[in-house]
Amino acid sequence: MKYLSRSEITDDIVIIKINQSYYEGISAKALYDYTRGIWKRSLKTVSVADYALSVAFGIVVEVYKIDRWMPATDTVFTARKVDPRKAAERVAFEGKVAGDSVRNRYIGKSVAYLFKNGAANPCVSFSKYSN
Repeated sequence: MKYLSRSEITDDIVIIKINQSYYEGISAKALYDYTRGIWKRSLKTVSVADYALSVAFGIVVEVYKIDRWMPATDTVFTARKVDPRKAAERVAFEGKVAGDSVRNRYIGKSVAYLFKNGAANPCVSFSKYSN
């Protein structure tokens, strides 16, 4: 297994763990919906990210180019049901699958070591300038 080193993070990214929602054979639409929201983060902290890495059990399974972040209550999810009360004060993004040059840098690599043991927040931001 190849690990993604901090020096290989050449983009402003947010890494999003979707362990509880991920399953073998998940559709592309469901993977996107579960990755893009709903996260208990401020718009200010995540809005600097250009890409979102969807991570299942420590491995990057997809990469999305983020077009914009918004309050989760302003977002329509098509592949999952979201309780509006749970979405309050949370954020989500809209975007699309990243281009192959970006996807090839991240998909299949382990980022498990970037999460501290016992860390409860499944959404962590990294800047290309913090290496």
